[in-house]
Amino acid sequence: MPWIEQDPSGFFHIAFRFQGRRFRRSLKTRNRREAELLSARVEENIALVERGRLRLHPSADPAQFLLADGVISAKP
Repeated sequence: MPWIEQDPSGFFHIAFRFQGRRFRRSLKTRNRREAELLSARVEENIALVERGRLRLHPSADPAQFLLADGVISAKP
């Protein structure tokens, strides 16, 4: 389950564990509600990967993939 953290500058970061690794990325927002909504999306995307509905390419960055709702804009 992802969680959000706020750094001293006020920006929120998302942190989560996925496939045995810990990830932490900036959400580029100071708005708590927006950060919570993004966290919920990542949680849903993790569940979709675990169910096989989203497929993570082996060369893709897992954190970027989950934050982007499974859309890869560049060739892996």
